[in-house]
Amino acid sequence: MKKLFILTLCFLPFTGIAQNVKTTQSNTKIEQLKADAAKKATEAKKAAEEAQKAADEALKAAKDLEQATSNGNINDSTSSDWTVPTQTPKTNVTVKVENPEENSKYLAGAVPEVDGNVVFSLNEEVTGMKANEIYNRLYSAISAITTDANQKNSRIALVNKEKHVIAAKCIEWLVFSNSFMSLDRTELTYTIIAECDDNKANVTISRINYNYEQGRVTGFKDSAEKLISDKESINSKGKLNRLNAKFRIKTIDRMDEIFNNIKLALNNK
Repeated sequence: MKKLFILTLCFLPFTGIAQNVKTTQSNTKIEQLKADAAKKATEAKKAAEEAQKAADEALKAAKDLEQATSNGNINDSTSSDWTVPTQTPKTNVTVKVENPEENSKYLAGAVPEVDGNVVFSLNEEVTGMKANEIYNRLYSAISAITTDANQKNSRIALVNKEKHVIAAKCIEWLVFSNSFMSLDRTELTYTIIAECDDNKANVTISRINYNYEQGRVTGFKDSAEKLISDKESINSKGKLNRLNAKFRIKTIDRMDEIFNNIKLALNNK
């Protein structure tokens, strides 16, 4: 027992030393944490001050711009770093729309006449092709014309296979304008005569007549000679008469379309 007591007394100083070391380490750690916290607080305060300064500058610049705008005195820049971008002035873009009535395609000479009758014609050279082959191609092309979407009662009326002649009677709608609100069109009748020889084809379109707004007070019937000929549709200034310009323009366009389809059929290899 006496030995145990002596040993206890010997270790007491070491225990105190250990406790002092532990306490010192703890105090050092606390001081370090306090220092870190103080540093972060300083940095946060500085950041807040800078943010407030930037906000104040932005507010001032906005006020300066507002005042300059109200006074009509806007420069490219102000005393601050804020600037008013140069405004691109609006430009009026003029889009030139071609007026069909001023196109030479529809003016004097565009509607051919033979002995006072309006006759559109196509003479196509088809080198190296026999009359029979030309006939077959023209028959298919004209048959397609008589069955397209705007046809009313069109058909190939007569043929002469030996002489290679095709005659078709066409009755179709010629559309001037078509919209959700209105449809402006006329019934158009004409005769196609196709004559075939070796190496060439001759196609004529004649006996052209119009039946416009059938059954209405404003409706009328007239021939191409009285409606779209140069005499009836070209005025003294060489321009199209407004009243019948659309008939002349759309008829010429339709004849061109028919002849183009025929040429494609003949020249298709």
